[in-house]
Amino acid sequence: MTINQLDIKVLRAIHVLITCGSVTRTAEILKVTPAAISYLINKARKVTGSPLFIRTRSRMEADTVAQELSQRYQNIINEFNMNDSESSLDERTLSIMTYSLLELLLSMDLLNSPELPAKVNFVRQEAKEEERLISLRNKEVDIDIGTRLPSDRSINQLKLFSCDIGIMVRKDHPTIRDTITIDEWNEARHVIWGRGMHFFTNEAEQSMAFGKMFREQKCSLISYSSLSIITLCAYNDILAFMPKMIGHKIESIFPVKCITPPSELRMSYECYLHYHHSHARNPKFQNLVSFIQKSFSEDN
Repeated sequence: MTINQLDIKVLRAIHVLITCGSVTRTAEILKVTPAAISYLINKARKVTGSPLFIRTRSRMEADTVAQELSQRYQNIINEFNMNDSESSLDERTLSIMTYSLLELLLSMDLLNSPELPAKVNFVRQEAKEEERLISLRNKEVDIDIGTRLPSDRSINQLKLFSCDIGIMVRKDHPTIRDTITIDEWNEARHVIWGRGMHFFTNEAEQSMAFGKMFREQKCSLISYSSLSIITLCAYNDILAFMPKMIGHKIESIFPVKCITPPSELRMSYECYLHYHHSHARNPKFQNLVSFIQKSFSEDN
């Protein structure tokens, strides 16, 4: 076997290992065992005569041969996608990877639209950034909506919305009305989103104060579903942070209200839309992107 005969599975394993730096994580992403990844890497080592990767304290570092094989994999994928992209986008269902709560809101807008911009398949969002990036690079999903991903030359980014955070509470909460004090916050029970919301502020002292209070809150539950969090808030005396843009939209669906947090807990949130750059000129795809932007605009 020559280097030109290395199959796509070997090249993909090398590419993913370069991206995440761990054999274990690569195995998880590709849904195989670590032994299977080691077998593929060793197969490539025998053919190339190169170690391909060097283990450091923090990750597996690729040598120049591994980088070349990774680039070969990307070229193969890009060539396939470029040949198939335009026609397939017009003919197939478009996939969106996002949080369950955003899926609900976007689905309702799509169903209420006089004319659907596209048929959509929603996909559960992966928790790790590298998994989200790999799904976009390989066009396993067409659109990713969530916290901002690291810069990647093959991925376009659009800021979908930016807003302050609010606190979700059920409308008939026995003690909390339209405002909340820091003492009421400290005494209440909370549900935390296991993925993390990546709240931010431009003030260092505010960030440190928020972090301290966030760690000390009375956490009753940790959930990895934003839709479950809202449902829990609607039917229990439990509180949760939520971007105000989303919280106010939810008020018309669930018996909840989105209230402004006390000054000690004021933070902001940004949400981004990501897609592969090869989709940029497709009219059907851009119609869907425009529809999503309008759905989460302040005027809607």
